[in-house]
Formats: sequence, structure tokens, C-alpha cells
Amino acid sequence: MNASPALPTRPTPAPRGASPLEALPVPAKWRAGQIFVLALILALALYYQFIGYRQTGAPSERLVTDYLGFVILGALTWLTTPTAGTIAVSTFQEALKRRWVIGFLVFSMIVIGFSSSLSFVQLGEEQRFLQDFGTGFIITMTTLIAIFLGVSLVPPEIERRTILTILSKPVNRLEFLVGKFLGLCSTLLLCVALLGAFFLFIYTAYSLKNGGAAAWQGVAGGTPGLGFQLGQMLKALILNYGQLCVLAALSMALSLIVTPITAITFCFLAYFGGQMSSYWGHLGGDEHAAEGESKGLGRAMQGIVKIVYYALPRMDHFDVRQKLVTDEAVSFAFVWKAWSSGLLYIAALLVIGYLVFSDREF
Repeated sequence: MNASPALPTRPTPAPRGASPLEALPVPAKWRAGQIFVLALILALALYYQFIGYRQTGAPSERLVTDYLGFVILGALTWLTTPTAGTIAVSTFQEALKRRWVIGFLVFSMIVIGFSSSLSFVQLGEEQRFLQDFGTGFIITMTTLIAIFLGVSLVPPEIERRTILTILSKPVNRLEFLVGKFLGLCSTLLLCVALLGAFFLFIYTAYSLKNGGAAAWQGVAGGTPGLGFQLGQMLKALILNYGQLCVLAALSMALSLIVTPITAITFCFLAYFGGQMSSYWGHLGGDEHAAEGESKGLGRAMQGIVKIVYYALPRMDHFDVRQKLVTDEAVSFAFVWKAWSSGLLYIAALLVIGYLVFSDREF
């Protein structure tokens, strides 16, 4: 970071490689805010339990992992101390000062702004083309930002030795990592919000220009109304943000273990491999594999494929572009199940990152 968090210094600096055990007391107002957020998470869990899990026509299957996502979200809320919040704000500000991040955003907005002029590529299905192109382009650009930014947050602190200044204050290593992660997630949220809002505006303007007021009602038995389409794309963006949070945790954890180039390579492999998670599951004999689909693999090879299947993040759960094209409704249960699986993966990565970071000597 360009500047360390504005926290009071300790009377004596921390020994080399040591992490301060004491931390700043959490103010009562901060705890009250955390309790309020926890109450909102509990309300969301109750909504999922009694209402949100139902699909159109039939209830969906509820899993234990669905509820573990709420627990992890609550635990992350409780671990966000004022110290972690200060580091998150500093990380957010530092990320926005990077010229390449601003360049990515400007370039993305220019492409999205001219996306309506590309609708001739798929005559007769212009709106569907815009939906697929816009959401896909936002996913691509924000994925690049998440990976490249994630691997460049902690290593420079260690190389420039500014980590010593930060850890000499009442900041433990868990707070440091949580703050960095939340700052990265805040940056990605801003990127998705800016690009998503601009794209939805462009799409709305294009639809109203070509369909007029009738665009809101849609065509009976054909294209649904504009309100439905905007809601679908908003859910797709929410799912994309969940995917970005997983990549943020993965890139940060890998940057503590391997070199930045290796971390970037593994992140891309995990992303593209995670997009084929269902395929790995079928090869490994899981998820009701089709008859004969995995018979060509030996038992040892199936075991290796299963390890790959369980090690990779389920990125395919976050991809709903096919549903957008076919006008299939994206339910609340679908969104939360994807987020819950992502939160489980994030929790595991943060634990691994903390264990590695806590043993580092500076």
C-alpha cells in the first residue's frame, strides 16, 4: 500500500516475523452494526427456508451446504473489525489509483457503449445477442481485473517491507488478510456495478428505441417483457460478482504460496476448469454420470478426476447466460446455491491463506 492504515502504534515494534497478539478493542457501535448485519443474514436465511427455496412449480432440493453459506457470511461479518475495515478502505483506494484498472473500466464502457451497433451480427435476435454479448463481456473484463489485482495486493507489501510497518501496529495477520480481501471485493463490486448499470441503461435504451412502450409488455408466447429481461440480467451480474469473489480469494491465497505469474496461470486454469465442473463430475462417476460415460477410465484415473472435481471451484454454477438466451427464469434458490458453494470455497481459501501467511517470516 502507498500508506499504512491510520492506526495507533504500539509502544514497542513487533519482533521480526511475529504478529501482535493484542488488537484494538471493537467499539460498541461497530458491534451493534455487525449485529444488525447478522440479523439481515438471519432474515435472508429464514426467507430461503420458508419461501426462497421454492422453484416455479416445484420446490428445489435444500442442502446442508446452502445453510453453511449463511454461517460463513455471518462469520466473515463478525471478523470484520474496525482494523480490517481500515485496511479494506486503504486497499480499495489503492486499487482505484492503479491506472490499468481505470483503463480496463474505460475500455469496457466504450465497448459496451457501442455494443448496440453490433446487433446486426444476429439478425432477428438482436436483443438476445446484446444480452449474451454484454453479460459475457462484463464477466471477461471483471475476471481479468479480479485475477491480476488479487495477485498484486500482498506480495508488493512484503517486497517493499511495508508489511513490517503495518504489523508493528495493533493489527494481527488475520485482520490484515480479511481487510485485503474485503478491499478487493469492494473494488470488484464497484467495477460490476458501474459496468452493469451502464450496460442495463444501453440495453433499455436500445429496447425502447426498437420496441417502444410495447417492449415493457413483451410478446405473448414470444419475447418476454423488458422488466423480466432486466431482472434476469441483474441476477446474472449478481452471480458474476460471486464468481469474482471466489477468484479474489483464490488469487490472494495463491500469491502467498507461488510467484505472481504462477498464481495467474493457476487462476485461469481454475476458472476454465471450474466452468467444466459438471464434466469432471461425470468423468469421476459423480452426479449421476451417464451410462458408459466414465467406463473407459480406470479406478485410479477416476480417483484423480474426483480430486480435480472437488478441488476446482464450481464456476459453472455462476454462469446463466444460457438461461438468458432461452428466457428461463433464474430463481432466488439458484442464485443462493451458487453463492453458498462459492462462500464455502472462499472460506477454505482464506483459511489456507492465513495458515501460510502466519508462518511467513518478514
